[in-house]
Amino acid sequence: MAFTHSTTLPVGIYHDGVLHREVTVRLATVGDEIAVIEAGIPESGTAVGILARYLTRLGTLAPEDMTYSLLCDTLVPEYYAVLHAAQLEAKKKLSALKPACATTVSPLSDSDSTASAPPAPAALTL
Repeated sequence: MAFTHSTTLPVGIYHDGVLHREVTVRLATVGDEIAVIEAGIPESGTAVGILARYLTRLGTLAPEDMTYSLLCDTLVPEYYAVLHAAQLEAKKKLSALKPACATTVSPLSDSDSTASAPPAPAALTL
């Protein structure tokens, strides 16, 4: 299952003569944060750097074109709310998963729950 969410930007991002409106995001990871730091992106641009990594589709742009620089130059600040909401929707898909098999241990009878623990083995002496 892909933990992504697609949405449409209200106006879009204009790049190379094309208006790009359809976006898909995936869940951001700690690895995204580390990669942004390692790339030398300034602390003030961390959020945009991470966004550039978890944005998997932006119109018809190639993935390698969805960069920190492109977003800094073309992203409208109001779109943070749209992209953040898409990120939350992707997170909901993950949180909706149920464990494959939940194992619980319960006593067979009331007397089992009050039984005392077996005595600890005696220490061995040589």
